[in-house]
Amino acid sequence: MGAGQAALGTMASETRRIAKGLVERRVERFESRHPLEASQARLASAIAALDLGGATEFTAAWKVEQGKAWLEAHFAPSRRTHRRLQMTSVALTLLVAASIWVVASAREEGALLFLVPLFTVLGVLAFPFVAVGLGSQREADEARIRRAIRQALLD
Repeated sequence: MGAGQAALGTMASETRRIAKGLVERRVERFESRHPLEASQARLASAIAALDLGGATEFTAAWKVEQGKAWLEAHFAPSRRTHRRLQMTSVALTLLVAASIWVVASAREEGALLFLVPLFTVLGVLAFPFVAVGLGSQREADEARIRRAIRQALLD
């Protein structure tokens, strides 16, 4: 296996990891060094200061265990992300159907016979890049939220 094939395999597995992370829900726990009310106020101001891209829905659940405040941070994909993925899937399905129809009913030689399948292929090839972009935006949003949580609860 050459270096080029190894790089493609690594890129494909990284793309799969990001795409899988795009639609999964995650829960993380953080211990606070402050009382519950102070922790809630500090976290609320830290999250309000963030300008999030909207790829992640963040919800906080507080618990007190053995006199310490704990935050359960719930990360989920936004509705907008689901909508984008669904609309892209519908568009690609329509492009594939249109390509099949144009090629099957090739009554005339023309631009449609060439352009519709071309746009279909380009759309199918571009879809992984769209998924990686959305997944990267979500990972960046979650990293910024985690950093804000740590600063609010541990400082």
